[in-house]
Amino acid sequence: MGIYRTVSRKVEDVFVKVLAGKQDPDVVREKVAKYRTEADQKLQAKKLEKEKKRAQQRELNQQKSEAQERQRKENEERERKEVEALLVKVLENGMNGASPYEINEVKNNQPFFLNLVERVFEPNEKALTFIFCEFDKSSKKEIKGYLIPTNKRVLFLTKNLTFMDKFRYQTVINVNWFKDGLLERGLRIQYGKRKLEFDEMFDQEQMERVGNAILNKATSRAI
Repeated sequence: MGIYRTVSRKVEDVFVKVLAGKQDPDVVREKVAKYRTEADQKLQAKKLEKEKKRAQQRELNQQKSEAQERQRKENEERERKEVEALLVKVLENGMNGASPYEINEVKNNQPFFLNLVERVFEPNEKALTFIFCEFDKSSKKEIKGYLIPTNKRVLFLTKNLTFMDKFRYQTVINVNWFKDGLLERGLRIQYGKRKLEFDEMFDQEQMERVGNAILNKATSRAI
């Protein structure tokens, strides 16, 4: 840019000499100098204005980014409190006794767990734990939903609550774990003369948690 400007000035000088003719060279040079000064000032003013606008835009972007970050944190905090409050309603041991799996499920499926509390649970009923799985209702009927041992009974129900089955702890004889493919696990419950199978469980630790809850509750009821 500097080289271009130097060349332009030299070209201007040539034109000034040609166009000045018989005019006083000093007067012409003064006019040219004034013109150049004004042109430089305008150019500098434009540069300053552009820089000012860029600075303002950077500030606006920074403010927008900070506002979005504040909003994100506020949303996270609000969601955290909502999940904690719901966990207290869903689980017998509330937030303190919740596993990472349970916290994540409640967080991602709040409408279901709200309906569970409001439309399914009996008075003073709460879940001991739960897991999402597939219930092999029969050889031709498999249903996906939540297996939920509560402090009163064992429930299996779909997310939309269109199907629900209930089981008594007194009838549970035994609970066994089994592998269902490479990554899947399942629970087989001896329920009186029936065998109840729940498979497609992908979290082994949570599966064992649910199985133990059912078995412990059934054992305590049998004593």
